[in-house]
Amino acid sequence: MKDDRKLRGLYQKVIEGAASSDEQALVARWLDQLDTDEGMDEQAADEWKARSIAELQKAIKPPIPIQSRARKFVWVASAVVVLLVAVTALLIRFYNQQPTEVKTSSQVLAYTEHSTTAGQRKLLTLADGSRIWLGNVSTVRYPKDFQPGKREVFLEGQAFFEVSPDSTRPFLVHTGGLNVRVLGTSFNVKSYSDEGVQTVSVATGKVSVKPTNDGQEWMLEKGQQVSYHLATKKGVMQETDLSAALNWKDGELIFRDMSLDEIAVQLERWYGVTITIASPSVNNRQLSLSVKDEPLQAVLKMLSLAGDFRFEIRGNHVRIWK
Repeated sequence: MKDDRKLRGLYQKVIEGAASSDEQALVARWLDQLDTDEGMDEQAADEWKARSIAELQKAIKPPIPIQSRARKFVWVASAVVVLLVAVTALLIRFYNQQPTEVKTSSQVLAYTEHSTTAGQRKLLTLADGSRIWLGNVSTVRYPKDFQPGKREVFLEGQAFFEVSPDSTRPFLVHTGGLNVRVLGTSFNVKSYSDEGVQTVSVATGKVSVKPTNDGQEWMLEKGQQVSYHLATKKGVMQETDLSAALNWKDGELIFRDMSLDEIAVQLERWYGVTITIASPSVNNRQLSLSVKDEPLQAVLKMLSLAGDFRFEIRGNHVRIWK
């Protein structure tokens, strides 16, 4: 603060024409030596610029006594011009020292995010022409502009991907436990955080599937599926019923030898309800059913006949018992 007051005093003396040659030289040296940190970010640079201009304004704005001698008036005007030129030159030098903004792969990317609620599905079309059918209670996130060497998508929940071919930019899907890589194909990914198993099912082409932190890799072709168990970090590749794995995107629910527990989870997401199974004895009954655009009441009626249980719907809550 003491140095600031001294400099302001010297500014005033220079402007009023009262500064000695030594004082004028001191101000000139200060202006010449003034520099900034080359690592300063844009916000700090703006603040520095504002402070510099404010300091200059403080130095030149105080009322200047009217001088009767024209020579003194000319000298004062010249001093103001010199100060303005000096500070302007310093600002130009400062901004020339700042690194030019370059977009690199390490730069923070802007993302687009889409989510669905229970009973809701969405069809999304990406900039490259690829399409995503987003399932119930799911979220997908991807850069607004894909990077030159890859197309990355992050998924929580379920989605069916129809990928436009591009040999120079592989299409990557990241879940909480798996990395899926393709060049141009169609496949389904199911990855809910509250389930212990993640699955990838292939409809066309070939798909590479690798766990996030593991050396395993599976190459899947049409009709094949890998089920990856998060707890054991083990995966099983097998042939699958594509209609059961993929028809959800067309509004069809297909259950093939599934326990009532597993079916209840899907019904909750599909219809936006909470299901309580009050009788443990019916939890593990294996049931099969295929329905499309049916109300919950009708679906539960068909399941209850096959599973020999009773149910009650009250608002958004369903109770099942023996």
